[in-house]
Amino acid sequence: MVGHLARWIWAGALALWSVQAAAEEGMYNPDGLVRTSLHYSEEMFDRQDHVTNKVARMFLARSEARLEPGALYLGGRFVATQIWERTNTPGRFPILSRLPPTHTAGTSDSYGVINDISVHTTLVLPMVTAFAQGEYTEVEYPGQKPIQLRKYWVAIGDPDVAPVYLAFGRKTVNFGNFATYAPFTHSHSTHYFWAQSDEPVIELGYVTPRTELALTFIPAHRGLRVLSSPRNDGAFSNFAVNGSHRFDLGRGRSLRMGAGYLHGTIYDSVIAHHPPGRGINRVWNGLWDVNAVYSTPRFDVMAEFTRTLHDWPATGHHVQATTVQGRWRSELFGRPAVWSASFSRGVQGARGLPWEKMEQAILGLEVEVAPHVTLGAEYMFNDGFVPLILPRVTSVAGVKSHTVIVGAALTF
Repeated sequence: MVGHLARWIWAGALALWSVQAAAEEGMYNPDGLVRTSLHYSEEMFDRQDHVTNKVARMFLARSEARLEPGALYLGGRFVATQIWERTNTPGRFPILSRLPPTHTAGTSDSYGVINDISVHTTLVLPMVTAFAQGEYTEVEYPGQKPIQLRKYWVAIGDPDVAPVYLAFGRKTVNFGNFATYAPFTHSHSTHYFWAQSDEPVIELGYVTPRTELALTFIPAHRGLRVLSSPRNDGAFSNFAVNGSHRFDLGRGRSLRMGAGYLHGTIYDSVIAHHPPGRGINRVWNGLWDVNAVYSTPRFDVMAEFTRTLHDWPATGHHVQATTVQGRWRSELFGRPAVWSASFSRGVQGARGLPWEKMEQAILGLEVEVAPHVTLGAEYMFNDGFVPLILPRVTSVAGVKSHTVIVGAALTF
């Protein structure tokens, strides 16, 4: 534990030193070829907010002159956490976004994690914007490498000409909202239904400050997380549609409503260990999603519901997730602070079965201790242990756990 903690503190200090040194030496000329845009970098790196619409956020950054043609923008991010867990069932820790090999066989655990050290580059040209993001992480999925070229795409379009774009690349599929207001841990909605491509997709979008629409053509392949299709033959037979619109209510208040559909998912087979090939008895099983966010100058309230069209053959039941959450912006010791509360629930089995459901509640706090340097803390309660791999075999009823997470994030 001490080694992990020392390593990520040292990495964070080194990253912060490099940011300060670059600023002091004038490395990034605001009018030169190489520039930074801190607010833009925070949006592009953030895994808790703007999860699915990164291309749209990039397009809006152009329209707001945060990205200007003729410049190359660089950015970096460091996120690390220290985690303390306690469970009532030895070896069963149902915290989301952590892999089983992370945990011990006992009833308590403590460890430090470098969530990611990431860098991005964005090239802005007339009618073309190119983006690439590489990262190092200690929580990679089996088969992945610690250092990855995580995302890359090229988008054709200029908001000063028309509010439409055509993008091609490897990215999170534009489906759902899946924001989580907690500082570090995502919700069951994200855990069950976050769609990430492993091969380039084609996205056609329409973006204004109030409206976002996207149509994505996806190769039939076993992508990352929820993406899959019956044949996985590489043809562009999978697709997603997603949209949202903000209604202005006056006095700084607004209501944003969204909906989406994803055609091909992993919930399509009697085999529930995420097979990379054709599998057995696989059929198309799409997802539909609805979400809404009510915002004021001081707080946001969000709700999201996602569900499969058909039963998951592996459990004989549909799969669904619900998230309800809120956050309050204030100050703590004179620094900007955000308090949050999030509840989410996932269901994939009939009532009373060991694999019926999982529930999670999180209380969170984030404090910006310096510009673009944030410290965060979470308390989390989890009820239910249902791995989405072989749930009939691996699920254990009655598992409850308590988790505390503290961490830091800095962006340049």
